[in-house]
Amino acid sequence: MNTERILVGLGKVVAGSLLVLAMSLPAHAQNNVMNELRTIVTFGLMSPRLLNALNLTPDQVAKIEVSRNALWVAQKAYLAEVAVLRKDIGDKLFGPNRATDADVAAQITKLADLREKIYREGFRIALEVRSVLRPDQLAKAASIRQQLQGIQTEVRELYNEK
Repeated sequence: MNTERILVGLGKVVAGSLLVLAMSLPAHAQNNVMNELRTIVTFGLMSPRLLNALNLTPDQVAKIEVSRNALWVAQKAYLAEVAVLRKDIGDKLFGPNRATDADVAAQITKLADLREKIYREGFRIALEVRSVLRPDQLAKAASIRQQLQGIQTEVRELYNEK
């Protein structure tokens, strides 16, 4: 139960942070936030750096662009819905009456549902992108992912993080 609350809480923090960043940054910086969200919800497969490293053919680029646009539309809808819910929760939290869990339960549930929905959409799109890649490109992507995970482990060890 506590682990579930921590994970849901962490998800809300990540989504909220991305939303705040997206809304407070200039347009060019918002693109970076959208790229980061796209990378997160597609489990790294739509990372611009990864795709660039795979030497995609023009046909692959065109097919992936269709998927990227579909995810962009889903992301915009997600962020718009999250913004409304966060404002409502914030209004209750900072309002004159003492807010309780019950006061925001519906909004919290909706935030969790939206988060699940964007992850499912991201995974669906990641599968589309995966189907466009050749076996050698998939192998290279897997190798890059493994190397990055190794680097992340080294960084955590340097900072004595487990």
